[in-house]
Amino acid sequence: MKLTALVKQYEKNMANYEEWKLSDFRSKYKSIEEHIKDAVWGYLPDRKRDSHQVQLDKDVLEEVTTQLLDQGVIDQLNQCKNFDEILVVIYCVKVKGFGSLSVYDTALRLGAYYHLYPEMVYLHRGAEYGAKMLLKLTSTDERIRYFCNDPNYPYIQKEHFPHELQNLTAQHIENFLCRMKEQFIL
Repeated sequence: MKLTALVKQYEKNMANYEEWKLSDFRSKYKSIEEHIKDAVWGYLPDRKRDSHQVQLDKDVLEEVTTQLLDQGVIDQLNQCKNFDEILVVIYCVKVKGFGSLSVYDTALRLGAYYHLYPEMVYLHRGAEYGAKMLLKLTSTDERIRYFCNDPNYPYIQKEHFPHELQNLTAQHIENFLCRMKEQFIL
């Protein structure tokens, strides 16, 4: 299937679901403390949990929640001016078992609360595989950068992706890469 058709398929069948997953975080009817808990635990608007967070150890989630509920951390979050600053705050919470995908997902949810979204395409697991397939990336590809110089946090600037993807936001490109990865042919 051609890339244009895959993008249309994503927009038709998946993009709205991804937006819905963030919809509770965009509303201000809950306190930031409640949103932090929901972000870490991966609660969706229907109160089910996102498949990524369901797999994590509850003790790990409790520890991350406790650290993020510290008033100093909340003050840092309230000062953030862009998504990367939110990602730094979550990244600095070092809890074994709460890896790069969990950090990104939590930052994305809290970013929705602050209406701050990624400008870069962060690559985790499936999205990284999809980017390697679509862009024919090698481990030494100069387009790959690393958040905080950490090799567990690769990202690529949005403009390095084909023009067919340029109308998608960075977070949707990340989701597109993950969900459509099996459709890309080397």
